[in-house]
Amino acid sequence: MPETPQLNVRPVPVAEALAAVATAPHGLLALGIPGCAACMLLPPSLDELGRARPDLAIAMGEFAGPADWMERERLLWPRGVHVSRSSMPTLTLLADGEAIASRPGGGPAMQIDAWLEAHLGPAPNPPGDQPTAAETAALGDLSARIGRQAYVKGRAG
Repeated sequence: MPETPQLNVRPVPVAEALAAVATAPHGLLALGIPGCAACMLLPPSLDELGRARPDLAIAMGEFAGPADWMERERLLWPRGVHVSRSSMPTLTLLADGEAIASRPGGGPAMQIDAWLEAHLGPAPNPPGDQPTAAETAALGDLSARIGRQAYVKGRAG
């Protein structure tokens, strides 16, 4: 069986991400903000989901500034996508451009796929039961940032 190429999902402006998934029968729209560790962990998980579910359109939009947040009403709300800064990252499953399910937070591909399975059925190429090497590497790369955030928020051990 030929290997499905990696998507290399990276954050783009919200309008661009929405355009990439809005016309697909099913699309996964990930939304994040700059500097958010959980948002920064999403790209390798989304890449793995692209391998697991090649028929699912996947894109990640980033709210980089106030103008992006102002566009929510025009771009997202009519499609049933409602987000706030406190809900970042957010994943929304779209069917023909309309939200059918949403979940706050990210996670490894295996957890996101379990959520998708409830709406789309089993993946043709299911992710494993452990984080991928790319997901583990991203977590390692961000461990210092995550530790600092936990300390600032009073969650450090």
